[in-house]
Amino acid sequence: MNVEQLMTPHPITVAPQTPVAEIAQLLLDHRINGVSVVDREGRMRGIITAGDLIHRAADERLEPRTSIWKENFYKSVFRRHPEETDKDQGRTAMEVMTRDVHSVEPHTDIVMAARLLVDFDIVSLPVLQNGRVVGMLS
Repeated sequence: MNVEQLMTPHPITVAPQTPVAEIAQLLLDHRINGVSVVDREGRMRGIITAGDLIHRAADERLEPRTSIWKENFYKSVFRRHPEETDKDQGRTAMEVMTRDVHSVEPHTDIVMAARLLVDFDIVSLPVLQNGRVVGMLS
């Protein structure tokens, strides 16, 4: 059995400039876990999952922080790539997406795809053909 037999064809995708609020609404409306971020030609640029957005929702509902200064200090010291916007500060798909994405092709054996899902603890696996998103395996 291969991925093409189990994938969701024609998955919902978003453009890099799509606002985060719109992405969250898409996930809720369609009851999906993630969307691929694609360029104008349909080529994969990244992925956004509910996990990428969930901390934002929690953050908005929590009590005010006791020390904004301390939080900002730790972020500045321990940030891996200071030139990049923090995901919790991002406003568009491009700013919050995960760029290093595991993916498979339609003819990939389902056992190999399952191994990727388990080994990398991921729940959405884009299916690419010639660099373009043709499906999603969840």
